[in-house]
Amino acid sequence: MERIEGSGASQLVQLIRAIGYNSDMSIELATVTAAPPELKIKVDHMNVELEKDDLIVAQSLTKYKRKVNLKSESKTKVSATNMNPEVPPFNFDPGAVFVGQGKISFTGINVSSADFSTEEAELEFIDELEEGDRVVVAGIQQGQIYIILDRAVMY
Repeated sequence: MERIEGSGASQLVQLIRAIGYNSDMSIELATVTAAPPELKIKVDHMNVELEKDDLIVAQSLTKYKRKVNLKSESKTKVSATNMNPEVPPFNFDPGAVFVGQGKISFTGINVSSADFSTEEAELEFIDELEEGDRVVVAGIQQGQIYIILDRAVMY
């Protein structure tokens, strides 16, 4: 490498040009033309569609499940709907005393201003790519493979 001359800023720019440029990867915008499982995208500057065999997709853009623990120690609103009104959504305390007669049925229960905690719950993310979504892609291996990094959002 030859000697770099000029001011500090000029030297930095020259150094970045000399060693910082990576021709093996390009960042581009693309449009999803077919949703998974037969995923296809069209990169803005290309005339061809890329098919799923040419693509690597970030997990956050797919349908997937994660195990989580949820905890709230402040005002939390929890609600549930009972799909079977013949069966209450919870069990009564066997020692509870009820005054009056008749049948008690519930179609839902709401609890607010309560602490809330759930351990080892499973969340299923279902917001996978859809036709028409704009995405940010990185082309690697001279554009032979594209990685879909994320959705592109413009305000």
